[in-house]
Amino acid sequence: MVKLMLALDVVDKKEALKIADETSDYVDAIKIGYPLVLAVGLDIVREIKDKTKKEVICDFKVADIPPTNEKIANLTLKYADGIICHGFVGKDSVKAIQKIAKQYEMETDSKKKVIMVTEMSHPGAVEFIQPIADELAEVAKELNVSGVVAPSTRPERLNEIKNIVGDIPIISPGIGAQGGDLDEILSILDKKDYVIVGRAIYENENPRKSAYQYNILLNKSIYKK
Repeated sequence: MVKLMLALDVVDKKEALKIADETSDYVDAIKIGYPLVLAVGLDIVREIKDKTKKEVICDFKVADIPPTNEKIANLTLKYADGIICHGFVGKDSVKAIQKIAKQYEMETDSKKKVIMVTEMSHPGAVEFIQPIADELAEVAKELNVSGVVAPSTRPERLNEIKNIVGDIPIISPGIGAQGGDLDEILSILDKKDYVIVGRAIYENENPRKSAYQYNILLNKSIYKK
């Protein structure tokens, strides 16, 4: 089935750990971003991993020169299983992160993912990112990144990007609060891909139940293939 990734964009440590724990039976991975890390520090990654035993991806959308990207990746991958970066800053900047990921893999004997944004899910992405998204997808394929971000809010674009990147896993935001059509998305994605759900789970009065419901929907997708 398509995997479920929780986007845990809260800013309170106690709340983050509580939601992560409550939903861990039904999510395959947890994605955290700057809001939580800036509020409580990078050590929250280790705490979430220890509590849930789940893959934790840091969605920092890193977009800087290679030396700075290396520093960010080095700090992040000490704790996280993966990091999300932008590709529009150039191949050298992405390769800098991949270099750090490979170093950690050799030291720890565990996979470290470098996931590259091709097109984001919000309306503003149409202005500047979408016009070069196909080229970014080609770059992602050339660099053989661990995954690419492509939008659930625009299924036709998701499908086009998936066709370009081939076997590279898709990490797709936009389901839930952003209004992406899950049934349509599941007709495009496959078992190596992830659907990202954030507010529809962590803002729900019962995050565990919401995560369970999404898990059931993704399980049903098996029978649609």
